[in-house]
Amino acid sequence: MRLCCVVLALLLAAPRSHAKPLDPALQQQLLALYDDYNKAIAAGKLTEALAFRSAETRARAQKEMKTAKDRQEFLVMAKATIPDTMEVRHATINAAGDKAELLTVVSKTFPPGRQVPNGPPPGTTAHSELTLGFARQGNAWKLDDLLYGPDPAQIVACKDDRNEPMSAYDPDKDVSIGGPIVRVDFHPDYTLIVVRVVDEENCAFLPGREEIARHGIDPARLVPYAIVDMTASPHRSNRQKVLVEHLKILDED
Repeated sequence: MRLCCVVLALLLAAPRSHAKPLDPALQQQLLALYDDYNKAIAAGKLTEALAFRSAETRARAQKEMKTAKDRQEFLVMAKATIPDTMEVRHATINAAGDKAELLTVVSKTFPPGRQVPNGPPPGTTAHSELTLGFARQGNAWKLDDLLYGPDPAQIVACKDDRNEPMSAYDPDKDVSIGGPIVRVDFHPDYTLIVVRVVDEENCAFLPGREEIARHGIDPARLVPYAIVDMTASPHRSNRQKVLVEHLKILDED
């Protein structure tokens, strides 16, 4: 039996307002804010740099940097991670208009010399994802969380995206998978969504577009970068393939 014949209990997340694409002008404004923060860090002006951060971030910093040594160590690490290059991959703003995120890919070349604590070897170039969070507080935007992700080149791809019979999966086991969608392929009798979990892609199989819609999910919401939470039956021999049983689509805000 093929996947198209399976009736899955697809569950849609409770209706919420959606995140929207970020206006290009605001994106440039936020990138300039991040650049100003980095310039203050590079100049060793910690107080000035923290003024660019959100109130929550400043409060955490005050708790963690109580001594001169703490502040110096923070500056050393912060300087070492100022990227040399940055490419914006995805940018959104929440419906309320007070939180924005930029998903970027950054690179940093570490010159020969002193080893950066927990950093790559001197003389090497590191690449990683970096999500820049921003919060509007009063009339001003502030830099919020900085979340580093894996090197995109090191992400383990799901290479076997063939649709297989139900017998290829183990219905007596359940696995939970959550993460952003990387790719969506709608076929006449099934749907493939590739979901990334940290640094590994998973091929998740669902019914076709019309069947998905009948179960209450708008297929138009299955797009790259949308966050999904799934329960699925694992493939019997390929741990990167699953047959979806329950699916929730989460909003980015």
